[in-house]
Amino acid sequence: MKKPAAKKPAAKKPAAKKPALPAALAKRAEAQHALRVKRLAERGRVAIARIRERQADVAENMVDIGLALAELKADGVAEALGRVGFAEVCAEDLRMPLSTANALVAIATRVPRELVASLGADRARAVLELVDATPADDTPADVVQGTLTLPSGRAFDVGAATTKEIREAARAFRDARPEAATKRSRGFTATPAERATFTRLTKHVKAHGTAKLVATRGGGGARVRFEVPLADVAAFAAALRKGAKG
Repeated sequence: MKKPAAKKPAAKKPAAKKPALPAALAKRAEAQHALRVKRLAERGRVAIARIRERQADVAENMVDIGLALAELKADGVAEALGRVGFAEVCAEDLRMPLSTANALVAIATRVPRELVASLGADRARAVLELVDATPADDTPADVVQGTLTLPSGRAFDVGAATTKEIREAARAFRDARPEAATKRSRGFTATPAERATFTRLTKHVKAHGTAKLVATRGGGGARVRFEVPLADVAAFAAALRKGAKG
């Protein structure tokens, strides 16, 4: 018995072409698209201008806050307010970390106001970090307008770099320092080993007082300055001994 012949698959019909828009409609759609893009671009420019204006306000406020903090940091002011020291004013009256307060003071007293306004808050902090990391006795304005040679030998244009790249450059300079020859200029610097030792020693003393690592211009490396309420001296000493065993 013969098998029935297999059916051939039906040929696919070519897809129907969409009819082209009439020239007038196509021109109208193109004009509407161009108008929409123009409106979006205008919205974008307005948003950018608004953000830049607010950024300038933040920078101005940051400088003013830093200058006010510098007044609070002056000798005797914290004690006159009934506080043990500047650190306690920051913690109790301002609810502000001491590291943040010190960073704001440094920016307000070391970076020109107009430069802070043009850079913005975060970028100004990064530039100051780079200034403290380089071996040269430079200023924020010098660094922003110049080209540095990184420890790797690569030229680094600070003005054209991103904020992240500026921080990475600062880290590269810090990592390249020999431990015995760190930069001891304006601001606070210390070797990685000194910072690690300080962190270990003071891990348990925060509840009883404050400690500050101080870089000195003379020999002997960094020093530690303690500020402790008289009533807490015994507890502070016990906590410090615990940290030393650490």
